[in-house]
Amino acid sequence: MIPVALSAQDCSLSFVDPEFDFRTEADTVYGTATGYNGEPVELGLKLFKPVGDGQLERPLVVMLHGGWFENGERQDMYGMCETLARSGWAAAAVSYRQQFYADGVHPMPWAYDSAEVGRTIYRAMQDVKGAIRYLKGRHELDSTSTTNIIVVGFTAGAFAGLEAAYLTETDQKPTYCGAIDDVVLNGNNYARPDLGDVEGDLNINGFDASFLGVVSFMGAITDPSWITDQGPALYTYHQTGDPMVACGQQRPYWGVNLSIASHYPVMSGACAMDVHAQGLNFPAGAYQFNSYTGDLHTLNDPIGVFTDAVTWGRSLFCPMSVGTIEPATGAPAGIFPNPTNGTLHVAAPLGANAPYVVRDAMGRTVLSGQLTGNTLDLAALPNGIYWLQLKHEAPGHRVVIAR
Repeated sequence: MIPVALSAQDCSLSFVDPEFDFRTEADTVYGTATGYNGEPVELGLKLFKPVGDGQLERPLVVMLHGGWFENGERQDMYGMCETLARSGWAAAAVSYRQQFYADGVHPMPWAYDSAEVGRTIYRAMQDVKGAIRYLKGRHELDSTSTTNIIVVGFTAGAFAGLEAAYLTETDQKPTYCGAIDDVVLNGNNYARPDLGDVEGDLNINGFDASFLGVVSFMGAITDPSWITDQGPALYTYHQTGDPMVACGQQRPYWGVNLSIASHYPVMSGACAMDVHAQGLNFPAGAYQFNSYTGDLHTLNDPIGVFTDAVTWGRSLFCPMSVGTIEPATGAPAGIFPNPTNGTLHVAAPLGANAPYVVRDAMGRTVLSGQLTGNTLDLAALPNGIYWLQLKHEAPGHRVVIAR
């Protein structure tokens, strides 16, 4: 089931605009797990928290780096974690198990077989769940929510995040994650034992590993049927012609190197997930597909796309992404014309030299000041939907600029 969002957060915060200082906790080991080759792997995270935000149950973002299970590091997420903390979130950059057996001729990312890749994603998924339970277990120390948790993954991290969200039942466990045939390389046999329960065995501390929503940037899932409208909310981003991780159904590296792709499983990117999601009944606002017509394995607009995803995450636990402004069907008769081409008339007693704030659809303040008379000049703003708040009181009034 989708976790019930708690609104312990101060929804007057935008959670988008940086307005706080931040601090970090020392790097923390949240567990040790067995790697692909039977050796122990120490798993760590670094937590960023706002200072002066006044929240007792901060929303938490779990950030998962990319690197195709080969060379990514949680340090890659530190800049975004800092930005999130400055905006009122607690943000954890989390490491997970990587690496797999290569084909004996080439190094990674060549894989011994598709099972090796699938098992690597499964191990990473177990680690994500262990990290979430660990963070829930220290929520009082960090003043963080145990419910309002968003998992954000980039490429390989998105693979892990998606499985953490939707691979939750024992009968979903892929057969290749049980005990299977050994890897045989250069006359040596390397065992591939059962990988254990879908929940993993890290930090079994009385908390579950559920979370409110998952964001997939250029990620994919092994089986889109795992996605249900009873699971976490879902935000996906993909360029439609991504040659590394296809937006549709294809093997990773499909457009880069077919000799690498041949030993990878077919995965479903955001376009394929969208086909499945359209047949589901997600609650309003709980599903968003952000596609871009392009052929790169990256965000076309890193700041804009990331901000959009963060704003979506905020909307899961606050009713609107516009601070304290409540939903409104439109402006009252005293605010006209609406839509406007840029000049808005605010009749008394609404106007009359009242202070005002205008926020965009992502909750960011774009204009503020005090009315001079009963006219508000919005000509500098682009077309779109805005919320006008007068006298710093809720509710706000929905205003459309259209030229």
